[in-house]
Amino acid sequence: MMDKLEKISYEVKFESTADGGSINKMTSTYYTKGDIVLTEEEIKAGKEKALGMYKVVEAYLLQNPDAYA
Repeated sequence: MMDKLEKISYEVKFESTADGGSINKMTSTYYTKGDIVLTEEEIKAGKEKALGMYKVVEAYLLQNPDAYA
């Protein structure tokens, strides 16, 4: 899929909740080369990869609470 894209931009927002948890929102923006249109399957695959990366970071931060403020 990278041969179809110039770049991908991810924006992640964390908002605290009253119970001490958080609500997390992630937006992915795909910048295609030329007039290329991504298929629904390609978008879904990209979303799954981004979510996988997010889960790895979340697991690390939960195991290492001193790594963030």
